[in-house]
Amino acid sequence: MLMLQAAAAFVLLYAFLPQKRTYLLTALVFFCIGVSCFALYKADAGTVQGYIGRWAKLEGRVEPVIREDCFLVDVESLAVDGRDIGYRGKLMLYHSGDIGAITVGDGVVAEGLLKLSSNQGYRNYCRGLGAEALIVSTPYHLEFTGLRPCSVKYYSHLAAEWVKDKLESPVVPPRQGEIMKGLLLGGREVGEETRQRFSAVGISHLLAVSGLHVGIICGVLVWLFKKLGLTGRERFIVVCALLAFFSFMVGLTPSVVRASVMMGVLMLAAAVNRKQDMLTSLSLAAFLMTAMKPYVIFSVSFQLSFLACLGIALFYPVFNRFFGFAGKYLSAAVSITLASQVLVVPLLIRYFGSFAPVSVLANILAVPLAGTVLWFTVAYLVLCLMHIPLSYTAAWVNGIIIEAMNYIIDMAGRVPFGSVNVEKAGAAFYIAYYLAAAAVWLAIDMTVHGKGGVKDLWT
Repeated sequence: MLMLQAAAAFVLLYAFLPQKRTYLLTALVFFCIGVSCFALYKADAGTVQGYIGRWAKLEGRVEPVIREDCFLVDVESLAVDGRDIGYRGKLMLYHSGDIGAITVGDGVVAEGLLKLSSNQGYRNYCRGLGAEALIVSTPYHLEFTGLRPCSVKYYSHLAAEWVKDKLESPVVPPRQGEIMKGLLLGGREVGEETRQRFSAVGISHLLAVSGLHVGIICGVLVWLFKKLGLTGRERFIVVCALLAFFSFMVGLTPSVVRASVMMGVLMLAAAVNRKQDMLTSLSLAAFLMTAMKPYVIFSVSFQLSFLACLGIALFYPVFNRFFGFAGKYLSAAVSITLASQVLVVPLLIRYFGSFAPVSVLANILAVPLAGTVLWFTVAYLVLCLMHIPLSYTAAWVNGIIIEAMNYIIDMAGRVPFGSVNVEKAGAAFYIAYYLAAAAVWLAIDMTVHGKGGVKDLWT
């Protein structure tokens, strides 16, 4: 299928760009070689699908710990009936009982039963993490063999644990620390009640580390390194390295990887005095992520993050022009909220059975407060690292802002029809919705920019 698509693309480009034939032919040759090498690699790497229901033994490394009873394993060898089947990938390992503390990067040897989840949604979730199957084991069949030296995942895990330790100290009340951890490290760090409160008013994206969080962190780092006298290119290299480390800290979730790639492109454009294009950087992020981990397209986080960002890229100018009478800040806040929701509404209906009209109001009021909380959280951690007592003041101020944000969330949750439950629709609804969205965007773009509007946007 990939080779057929490449051939079709080549024919179209060859027809419209005859002066580029040599370059296109070279690109096609490299593409075909790459696809062939990838196919040979996958054939040699093996698969677990033919061994479901059989007892297996694996050796690998601990990846992110999902829950107390399961964690992801990066498999280095997988043997069935004493024979290595050549599988090199990831498996979700379930265990019953207490196995003590484990650390990302720990070596693990385990025996268990290979299984596939009967729940299609959970199977897609696992595939989004890269796990093609589950292996069910017991503490008796588990052995941990120590850490791999010089592992980025290990040191990023240590950094995340240090952050959690500081945000769970007596200086920070538990309710405030939970939200501070969620904003900085992602939704895994908050309880179910907090997640439901944020989701009910349509601001659960604040607990998924994404563009807002990465932008604020980059802003702090760029300001700091500028004060230290680093040049634009030096700042780009250092900040990108720290962003990569931060992405490992939060578990390489699709939203943070997407935001980090796009922020890297933005800083690179600034460093070399080139114009930055949102659609180009978004496409680059999608290409890199799907090339490295094709199953990531099954991740709900990936789908929501990219469609929200695509909606902002396409519809934000339209909404901003329409709400221009409301003033610069209000127009931008309303426009970015509506634009981010346009393409994700069908996914919210499919996966959660509801969407929140009150999210526009909640985002306008809560997002600036969340950004301020994130600023003070970073300041608090930096002051703690430097052992400066002013960190107590930062934590105290953060507590006041978080209480105000909680009040806004509670009030928004009481708005009548703020959250609307919708029965899951069939495939025809989703096809019709996205076709209608595309038609509306094309019509508006053609009206505003004329017949060359679409061409001008993409070029």
